[in-house]
Amino acid sequence: MGAKFKFDGDKLTEKNRTTTIASVRGNKIFAKTSYTTTANIRGSKICDGNSSTNVVANLRNGNLCSENGSSKICKMKDIHSVIEGPGEEVKAALWWYFVN
Repeated sequence: MGAKFKFDGDKLTEKNRTTTIASVRGNKIFAKTSYTTTANIRGSKICDGNSSTNVVANLRNGNLCSENGSSKICKMKDIHSVIEGPGEEVKAALWWYFVN
């Protein structure tokens, strides 16, 4: 079937479309081209907004897990099959906030 979304390192779009769904600047993710932070990435942890303590998910052993725990949400290979492009943590965060 192929990936439905494309991440080029800077922005997430639907495949074969140009409308930006989310943009990435450094370790921060923004909805569309907004300046309000939707999420930020601290190592293997995905945090809500600008917070570094409000962890919503983390990556462990090739799985996306809930909060700081090890309760599996999905496998990274499933995320890679939906979003084409580089990255692990960034793609997991994009999937969590915009694709899921």
